[in-house]
Amino acid sequence: MTNQMTPEQMLNSLKESQAALVDLAARSLECMEKHIDLNLKAAKANLADATQAAHQLLTVKDLPELSSTVQSVATPNVSKAASYGRNVYNINAEAAAEFAKLVEARIAEANKQMASALNDLSKNAPAGTEGMVAMMKSAFAASNSAFDAINKATKQVVEMVETNVDAATKAGEAAVGQATKATKRAAK
Repeated sequence: MTNQMTPEQMLNSLKESQAALVDLAARSLECMEKHIDLNLKAAKANLADATQAAHQLLTVKDLPELSSTVQSVATPNVSKAASYGRNVYNINAEAAAEFAKLVEARIAEANKQMASALNDLSKNAPAGTEGMVAMMKSAFAASNSAFDAINKATKQVVEMVETNVDAATKAGEAAVGQATKATKRAAK
């Protein structure tokens, strides 16, 4: 039977697996680096904003000015928080897409090897085992079909989540804008 891996095939498979793991680790580090960069920028911006807000609040002379100043300080923070959340989401979505591509490539390669092994098995199987080989091929095809369906459904869910995140962010920013206008009218 020729359905056993040769030492060269096994070595090549191990090399491919090692390369895939190194690639996955490198992409994980890139994702972490993006998060660290985003958080450092956010921390610096928050420190500058807090310093400026404290200075503005310390120069307030009366109650109407206090209300206006508090509103002018708070409103941009809501937008900045939404932007930060969007950036975190985008970094994670990008990383998830890259990881999915790596996994899909490895699964495609494994499927190719399995199909080849099943073909070799069917060519070299003893007489009377055709039913067993056909059952194995059918199970393999069914598992591939199930994986494809799950993968497609997952991609649709991700698209829905992205749409909902965008809509919620826009709605939140619009609500803050309306609240700001109402507060300014009430302060007058």
